[in-house]
Amino acid sequence: MRFRTSLCLATLFLVCFTMAAWSTPLPDQQSLWGQIASVGDREFSVQVKKDQGVNTVPFLVDGQTKVEGQLAMGAEVTVEYRSEEGRNIALRVIVTPGSGMNLY
Repeated sequence: MRFRTSLCLATLFLVCFTMAAWSTPLPDQQSLWGQIASVGDREFSVQVKKDQGVNTVPFLVDGQTKVEGQLAMGAEVTVEYRSEEGRNIALRVIVTPGSGMNLY
């Protein structure tokens, strides 16, 4: 009887902890495209055309970031990223070489 009770309690706790882990939301992944405005060691920024204006969005690059192409000012870029503690962390960057001219 004690074994059965212990087994039931262990199963209940395991199910509860598993459900709690699943309910934790993952950081939302987003994407945008625009033109690279600046490039630093571990960061870059992208100019994004929005309505009648241009917004500059900064991104951080970490060890998990996958970059396809060469980050260079003026290049067209698509960035998949996540927001963490108010910062945009680039997950995947796809660079298309541009003319270097700002078309905005």
